[in-house]
Amino acid sequence: MGGVIRDRDISAEGAAYQEQWLGAAGYRIAGGTDEILRNIVAERVLGLPSDIRVDKDIPFNQMPKGK
Repeated sequence: MGGVIRDRDISAEGAAYQEQWLGAAGYRIAGGTDEILRNIVAERVLGLPSDIRVDKDIPFNQMPKGK
Protein backbone atom coordinates (compact mmCIF):
# COMPACT_ATOMS: atom_id res chain seq x y z
CA MET A 1 0.00 0.00 0.00
CA GLY A 2 1.39 3.39 -1.01
CA GLY A 3 0.78 6.86 0.24
CA VAL A 4 2.12 10.35 0.34
CA ILE A 5 5.03 11.15 2.67
CA ARG A 6 4.92 14.83 3.54
CA ASP A 7 6.61 14.55 6.91
CA ARG A 8 10.21 15.69 6.49
CA ASP A 9 11.22 13.87 9.70
CA ILE A 10 10.33 10.52 8.11
CA SER A 11 11.81 11.14 4.67
CA ALA A 12 13.19 14.55 3.77
CA GLU A 13 13.95 13.64 0.14
CA GLY A 14 10.64 11.84 -0.37
CA ALA A 15 8.66 14.71 1.10
CA ALA A 16 10.40 17.32 -1.06
CA TYR A 17 9.99 15.25 -4.23
CA GLN A 18 6.32 14.54 -3.59
CA GLU A 19 5.55 18.18 -2.77
CA GLN A 20 7.14 19.23 -6.07
CA TRP A 21 5.32 16.49 -7.98
CA LEU A 22 1.92 17.32 -6.49
CA GLY A 23 2.39 21.07 -7.01
CA ALA A 24 3.69 20.81 -10.60
CA ALA A 25 0.28 21.34 -12.19
CA GLY A 26 -0.11 24.63 -10.33
CA TYR A 27 3.19 26.01 -11.64
CA ARG A 28 1.78 26.23 -15.17
CA ILE A 29 -1.25 28.13 -13.91
CA ALA A 30 0.90 30.48 -11.84
CA GLY A 31 2.93 31.45 -14.89
CA GLY A 32 -0.11 32.01 -17.11
CA THR A 33 -1.97 29.62 -19.30
CA ASP A 34 -0.33 28.23 -22.41
CA GLU A 35 -2.76 30.06 -24.69
CA ILE A 36 -2.00 33.44 -23.13
CA LEU A 37 1.73 32.87 -23.38
CA ARG A 38 1.40 31.82 -27.02
CA ASN A 39 -0.56 34.99 -27.77
CA ILE A 40 2.12 37.12 -26.12
CA VAL A 41 4.88 35.46 -28.15
CA ALA A 42 2.86 35.74 -31.36
CA GLU A 43 2.10 39.43 -30.88
CA ARG A 44 5.30 40.74 -29.31
CA VAL A 45 8.01 38.49 -30.74
CA LEU A 46 6.64 37.44 -34.11
CA GLY A 47 4.74 40.67 -34.77
CA LEU A 48 1.48 38.92 -35.65
CA PRO A 49 -1.77 40.89 -35.38
CA SER A 50 -3.59 40.69 -32.07
CA ASP A 51 -6.90 38.91 -31.57
CA ILE A 52 -10.05 40.83 -32.39
CA ARG A 53 -11.57 42.21 -29.19
CA VAL A 54 -14.90 43.98 -29.36
CA ASP A 55 -14.57 45.05 -25.71
CA LYS A 56 -11.14 46.66 -26.05
CA ASP A 57 -12.31 50.24 -25.36
CA ILE A 58 -14.79 49.39 -22.59
CA PRO A 59 -13.58 49.77 -18.96
CA PHE A 60 -13.85 46.59 -16.90
CA ASN A 61 -16.34 48.10 -14.45
CA GLN A 62 -18.69 48.89 -17.38
CA MET A 63 -18.57 45.41 -18.92
CA PRO A 64 -21.95 43.71 -19.28
CA LYS A 65 -22.47 40.99 -16.71
CA GLY A 66 -22.87 37.43 -18.03
CA LYS A 67 -25.81 35.24 -17.14
